[in-house]
Amino acid sequence: MSLLDILLVLARHKTLIAWSVLVFTVIGFTYAVFAPEEFTSSTEVVREAQEGGGDLPSGLPTGALSGLGISFGGASSGLTPAAYPDVLQSREVRLAVVRDTFRFPDTGRPMTYVKYMSQPAGTWSKVLEYTLWLPWTLKGALGKAISGTPAPAGTTDTGELVIPTEEENAAMKAVGGMVTTSVDEETGLMTISVTTSGPRLAASLAESFLDHFTARVREIRTEKVRERLGFVEERFDEAEQELERAEERLAQFLERNQNPTTATLQFQRDRLQRQVSFKEQLYSELQSQLTQTRLDLQRRQPVVTVVEEPVPPRQRSAPKRTFIVLLSLVVGGVLGIVLAFMKALFESAEETDEEKKKLDEIQEHLVPTRWRREPSAT
Repeated sequence: MSLLDILLVLARHKTLIAWSVLVFTVIGFTYAVFAPEEFTSSTEVVREAQEGGGDLPSGLPTGALSGLGISFGGASSGLTPAAYPDVLQSREVRLAVVRDTFRFPDTGRPMTYVKYMSQPAGTWSKVLEYTLWLPWTLKGALGKAISGTPAPAGTTDTGELVIPTEEENAAMKAVGGMVTTSVDEETGLMTISVTTSGPRLAASLAESFLDHFTARVREIRTEKVRERLGFVEERFDEAEQELERAEERLAQFLERNQNPTTATLQFQRDRLQRQVSFKEQLYSELQSQLTQTRLDLQRRQPVVTVVEEPVPPRQRSAPKRTFIVLLSLVVGGVLGIVLAFMKALFESAEETDEEKKKLDEIQEHLVPTRWRREPSAT
């Protein structure tokens, strides 16, 4: 096929190509105009380098209390920047975000994301739910009927929910699809981007994700230190009470026996004094370890540094109207040209008996009888 043949095909089917371009351009223009606007707010964080453990304030070796089952060697949580996206998308972070309060563009008043998702659907949404989305509506209703009433959410001592409710699960799924992350493996810099229907809402959600993500990372990073701190505090309280009881016993003995002369009384006095001395030493060591553990816990916070705070974007991120219209124009033109060449190919095939037989057989197998074209009289 020469260049003139190609131009001839395009000239003969210029109307088909023009209609294809027009239809796709109208579709693209309609979508670009009526598609909801989206705004993206981003923030950047980086993990701080952790300092190594130092000597104890009192100069005691870290194994001084190994006999009591306390080990104060440096321990790492194993949390690397590569795990940050998983932490950000964890259930704990998303659940904390959907329980936060935001101001939504279409409501004009602050409310939690769970309450916003639980609002009654509008008239247009109801129409779509029972027309175009009817199969999915029936599927959801059938799933609820099979599973039954969901179990009530558990609560903590303060009455805070632990197990997400059905509404919270839906809200968590929604916000999980709004946030995206990227991590630079060389620098450890993580970018958090949140895309929503409003610029201020995007910034508020990004800030909420950032706050709860930072708190979650700190909690994971300091979990072992906090466990050690709780254990040392318990032992310290016990040692303090034992020291007080030993001092009271010694004081009571000295009040009853101000000048012990017998060997038995002197032995009892020495024994009580040794107990007080031992309890004082244990109390002093535990106090030193308690101070060191608190310093270690403080040194591990914060473990995440915010490089760039989230701010409301000045321009929308989607839809890109010019790009959509140009893409629709190009797709329509390409499709029109392809259809033109296919039509020309079928027209040329009908000119020979052998090719005509092939087309008739294809119609017999693929095209319904009422749609088949009657063979032309020869």
